[in-house]
Amino acid sequence: MHIDHPAFQVAAARRMLARGGCESRVAGQVALRDPDRPETFWISPWGYFDETLPDHVVQVDLDLRVLSGAGGVSPAVGFHAEMLRDRPDASAVIHTHSPSVEVLSTTGTDVGMYSADACLVHDEQAHYFDDGVRPIVDGPRMSAALGDRSVLWLGNHGVVIVAETLALATVRAITLETASRCHIEAQMIGGKEMPTAEAIRSKSLYLDNFIGAMWEANWRRLRRSDPDLFETLEI
Repeated sequence: MHIDHPAFQVAAARRMLARGGCESRVAGQVALRDPDRPETFWISPWGYFDETLPDHVVQVDLDLRVLSGAGGVSPAVGFHAEMLRDRPDASAVIHTHSPSVEVLSTTGTDVGMYSADACLVHDEQAHYFDDGVRPIVDGPRMSAALGDRSVLWLGNHGVVIVAETLALATVRAITLETASRCHIEAQMIGGKEMPTAEAIRSKSLYLDNFIGAMWEANWRRLRRSDPDLFETLEI
C-alpha cells in the first residue's frame, strides 16, 4: 500500500477527522473518487473513524456495485454516489455527525460567521430535511438540495461536505465543527457575526493558506499519534 492510494487517503482523513473532534460513532463516511477510474470511488465502512485502516475501505462504482474490498458499506453510499455523479468537479464527500454540528442541525440555520474559520463555508451552505415518507437515503433529492454548494445540512442529523479535494473537504469538516460550537456559544452571550465583507475577504485568504497548512499539520500529527496506520505502508 502506497501513501497516495485512495484507500490510504480515506483512512488517513477519517483519523484526522477523529482527532479534530468529528468522530461520529460507527456511522459517518469519507468517500474519495478514484483518480484513475473517476466513475468509481473509495468509501469507508461502518466503524469509528479512529480505527480505520486501508484494508477496511471499499471501492464501488456509481451504480453501487462493490469492486474491491470486503468492508460493509452503509446505505449512505447512495447519496455519495449521486453527489459524485452530479458534481464532476468534486472528488471527495464527507458525512459527519460531530457533536456541535449535530446540535446546530436541529435549527435549520446556517452556521454563522462568528469565528474566523467559519469563513470557509460562507455562501456555501444548503439544507435538506428528511420528511420520514420518502426513502431514508434519497440520493437524488439530497444532491439536488446541495446544488453547486459545498455544505449540506441534514436536519436533526449532521452534515455532508463536498469538495474538489480530500484536503479541502476534511479541513472544512473539522472547522465546521469548531465554527458550530462557536456559533452556539456566541449566541448564548449575544455575540455578533463578522461583517459580510470580512467573511468574503477572509475566505479567499483561508482557501489560499489555511487549507494546505492544516492538511500538512494533520499529516505530521498522524505520524505521531497513529503508527498502526503507517505500518500498512510499503517500506
